[in-house]
Amino acid sequence: MNLLDFAKRLQDQKVGVMGKTLFINMLPIEVGLGVLLRNSLEGTAIDYELPNYSKGAFQIIVRAPSYPAGEALINQVTAALTINSEPVGGYFVNYARPRTEPVVFPLSVGNLLEFSVYVDVNAYRMK
Repeated sequence: MNLLDFAKRLQDQKVGVMGKTLFINMLPIEVGLGVLLRNSLEGTAIDYELPNYSKGAFQIIVRAPSYPAGEALINQVTAALTINSEPVGGYFVNYARPRTEPVVFPLSVGNLLEFSVYVDVNAYRMK
């Protein structure tokens, strides 16, 4: 799944800035407060009976220096990426929705926290 369209949505909604606080597949170590969208390691399934439709998932990771800051940002990101029947870039997204509440774990270097949520997506590629 092309996560650039979802990242652009976050930027358009003022949740982050591409290359500064919003990243795809790699979050630089020096970023103390930021959002990462990461493709699922299993990839996005291809349905040969329904060309251009896809069903898959991607991961949101929010890095923050404190629990309140991380919780606020992950809630903002998941709200912006909870989608029901609307176009997002080159996709018509039937749904995008968080699978669970955020899972929080410490990052050893820098004493930062990371919040993780998987988003399930069902979409039609228009382009």
